[in-house]
Formats: sequence, structure tokens, C-alpha cells
Amino acid sequence: MTEKIVTAQLQIAVLGGGDDSLSRYISTAIKALDKQNVQYQVTPMGTAIQAKSIDQVFEACKAAHEAVLDMGVNRVLTNITIDHRVQGCKGLDEKVEAVKLKL
Repeated sequence: MTEKIVTAQLQIAVLGGGDDSLSRYISTAIKALDKQNVQYQVTPMGTAIQAKSIDQVFEACKAAHEAVLDMGVNRVLTNITIDHRVQGCKGLDEKVEAVKLKL
């Protein structure tokens, strides 16, 4: 039996901060993900997350979201896209490789 894998795309943006750079907020969110039992890949437009269950994905996203709020910001916008495939599960690296093979 193939191990179950749930993948997600996480995007966090701070609104009304007066600074157009998000890197300090994103790095704080990533540090929160480091404490979770998930794998992740940072991309220029978000962070891909891989876990064994949807609960782990939600907990990781919550931890990242709350870490940014804990920085004292007034408003955080968090977008989560979840790919929860029951059969034929592929991890982050496998998904990227499948695309590369078709290039």
C-alpha cells in the first residue's frame, strides 16, 4: 500500500503594513513550519507543504499563520490550496519530476 500524502500550497500576506517586502513575515512562517511534522518547499509565490494527513496540513498552516500574527501585525491574509488525492499519491518531488519529464 502506498503511503498517503496530502499536499498543499500556502500563501501568507500581511495587509496594511506599509512595507511591500514580505520576506521577514514569510521567514517567520517558515520557522513555524520547521517545528511541524511536514515537509515543505519555499517557492517565489508561496510554500508547498507535504504531510501524511490533512490534519497535519491544517496544523502546519495554522502554526505559520499564527506565527505571523504573533509579530504584532494587524491583518494577515492566508490562502491554502489542498490536493488530497486518495489513490496514486505523489509527493512534492514526484509532482515536479512528472512535469520535468514532459518538458
